[in-house]
Amino acid sequence: MLDQVFKAITNVAKNQVLPVAQRNEIVIKKLKELKLDPTQPPKDVDGVYVYAFVEYGVGKDEPILKLFREKEIKNAFWNAYSANSPISFFNEVDKFLNWEFKDWNTLGNEIKESQINIRSELEEFGRVFIDVAKRTKSPEFRPYPDWNFDEYPAEFKSLIMEKIKGFCGREFVFKEFGNFINKNSNGYFTVVGDAGMGKSAIAAKYVYDHKSPCHFNIRADGRNRPELFLESIRKQLTRRYELGNTDKVNLSALLQKVSENLQGQKLVIVVDALDEVEPTGGGNILDFPTTLPDGVYFFLTRRPYELENKRLSVSPGVGMTQLD
Repeated sequence: MLDQVFKAITNVAKNQVLPVAQRNEIVIKKLKELKLDPTQPPKDVDGVYVYAFVEYGVGKDEPILKLFREKEIKNAFWNAYSANSPISFFNEVDKFLNWEFKDWNTLGNEIKESQINIRSELEEFGRVFIDVAKRTKSPEFRPYPDWNFDEYPAEFKSLIMEKIKGFCGREFVFKEFGNFINKNSNGYFTVVGDAGMGKSAIAAKYVYDHKSPCHFNIRADGRNRPELFLESIRKQLTRRYELGNTDKVNLSALLQKVSENLQGQKLVIVVDALDEVEPTGGGNILDFPTTLPDGVYFFLTRRPYELENKRLSVSPGVGMTQLD
């Protein structure tokens, strides 16, 4: 059936921006050609996938249509949907395309040459599928997943977008952090600067460029307590690394779980505005661990502070430096 859909929608107004009404007419026509009811999607998974393929695919480039035609991709999509883990779908597609890319004239090559934004397309298809699934009213598709490919929390998205507008310069900061990572197997790197010097913009730029897990402490919004920080980071890391049983673990145990999934990669967690954190207890600020697993780094920002207010102690062997 997927091959039939592919043939039906390939080259339909390709590379053109269709008016909504015209595109809807084409979608209805193609659904009828495939003997699907335009007013009522089928209630089974295969049927909804086919239906969504039509609604999504009209006007799309051929390489991305080839991708969604693959049974392996269809199965990976449903697994990710069922697990409410859109990032796992992205990861499976990335593996598939990278494997394809090893051979000449493959799908991976075609998508790259077409300059298709694969992340955006996967996100769009998922949202179309969910919309179709809702119209079936079938309980098989509930609960509907949060199909969001942004690897930073929604509550910080507008802040990040605002901070990176017109961002330029400060490359020396990122260069220094790169040097820190190269010289240390783990550690805390802190950017210190007065109010208005662009610390949050630097943090936002790093998060935007690297899709790093992050937390922005904002006193005015009450988003500056250790428990909120842990809850946010726990959700991000659990989703990214598909961890289980993390509901009650502390930060140290959480990072240890993550380290078992890094496979030689590095994890950088960005935390902005430590100076705005609500004071609690007498340990490290935000309950930062005194020891870190290899490959785990914190990129921190804060205003200048008195030494007694530093509240960040580490064990021997854990890297720690600050850039003023």
